[in-house]
Amino acid sequence: MSTVRIIFWVAFGLLAYTYVLYPLVLLVASSIIQTARDLRFLFRRSGRRVPMPPDSELPDVSLVIPAHNEEAAIAEKLENALVLDYPAEKLEILVGSDGSDDRTNEIVEQYADSGVKLAAYPERRGKPSVINDTVERATGEIVILSDATTLIDSDAIRRIVRRFRDPKVGAVNGELRFESPDAEYRGEGLYWRYEVVLKFMENRLGVVLGSSGALCAVRKSQFRPIPPDCICDDFLITMNVIIDGHRAVYDPEARSTEQTAASVEQEVRRRERIGAGNFQALRWTLPLLSPTRGWMPFCYLSHKIFKWTTWLFMLAAFATNAVLIGHPVYRGLFIGQLAFYGLAGLGAAGMRAPLLGRLARTLYYFVAMHLALFRGFVRYITGRQSVVWERGHR
Repeated sequence: MSTVRIIFWVAFGLLAYTYVLYPLVLLVASSIIQTARDLRFLFRRSGRRVPMPPDSELPDVSLVIPAHNEEAAIAEKLENALVLDYPAEKLEILVGSDGSDDRTNEIVEQYADSGVKLAAYPERRGKPSVINDTVERATGEIVILSDATTLIDSDAIRRIVRRFRDPKVGAVNGELRFESPDAEYRGEGLYWRYEVVLKFMENRLGVVLGSSGALCAVRKSQFRPIPPDCICDDFLITMNVIIDGHRAVYDPEARSTEQTAASVEQEVRRRERIGAGNFQALRWTLPLLSPTRGWMPFCYLSHKIFKWTTWLFMLAAFATNAVLIGHPVYRGLFIGQLAFYGLAGLGAAGMRAPLLGRLARTLYYFVAMHLALFRGFVRYITGRQSVVWERGHR
C-alpha cells in the first residue's frame, strides 16, 4: 500500500474513531459499569444517590465571579446569586473585577448591603490572575467559580457541596445548558448536548476532563494557583486537582444556564481562543496520559486531543483523497467529502429548508469549530493569543 493510501486511511480512521467509535466504546463500557452498580444495589440495598446534607452540616462556600466590563450582565448575575437556596450566612459572594472601566464596579458596590464583596483590581492582567487573587481572599471551604453571564439554578450549590462529603473529591463540575434566542441558530446547543452525553458516560468511568467556567467548584485547600498566562483557566483548575491525586466529579443535576452565541462567527472567535488554550494546557497536563491513571489517558486522548486535532485529520483525508481520485472507491469517497463540505457551505449561506437546512447548519457549525481550533493552534505556536479576555458576547 502506498504512503498516500496509508495517510488517507489513518486520517479517515481517526475521524471515524473520534466521532463514532469512541462514543460507542464509552456507551458499552459505561453500561457495563452501571449494570454492575445496579446489581450491587439489588444485593446490598446500599444508597444509590448522594443525599443532600442538612443545613447544619453545609460547608461555608465562596462564590467567585471573575468579571471584566460586565455592566450589562452583572446585576442579573448578582440578583441570581442572592436568591440561591443556600444559607446566606454560609455563602460568600465575591466579584473579582479585572481592570473594569465601565460601570461594573459601581453596580457591584450597590449590592454591598446585601453582603456582596468587590475585589477591584485596577490593572487589567487577565482572568487567571483575577481568579488566583480572589480565591486567596475567599473564606469558604468550597470555592465555586462562575462566569458573569451564567445564571445558576436555585439548588445547584446544595447539589455541588454534597459531593464534597467524600473526602477524596477535590473538584465538582456542574452542567451548563444553553438557551438560544434565535431558533435559526442552535448549533452551539446541539454541539454542547453531544459533549454532555460524552461527559455523562465518562463520569461513570471515573473520568472528568476539565470543567466549564460557568459552574466549577474546588476545595480551597486543593486549589493550585494557575499560571498567569493560562488561557483555559477553568480546564486547568480541574485537571490540576486530578494531577495532584484527588477525584473530580461531574454532577448533571447541578445546573446553570447561558445564552448561545449570537452567531456562529462570534462563537468561532471564542473557539479560537479555546483552541490556543487547549494546546497550551497540554504541556501542563501530560502526566494524565500515564497508563497508571486508569481510564483517564484513554479518554483524554480520544475525547480531547484527537478532537483538538480533527482539523488535521480532515485536511489529510481530503488532500490524499484528491490524489487517489483515479480509483473508483476513492472517487466515491471524494464525492462524499465534497457533498459534506458543500452542505456545510449551504449552511454558511443560510439555507432554510426544514430538514436539509438544519443538517447543513449543523455541518457548517462542525466545520467552523474545527477551523477555529486550527486558527487557535496557529495563534498558540506564533504566540499571538493574549491572556486577557473580552466581555462575554452572550
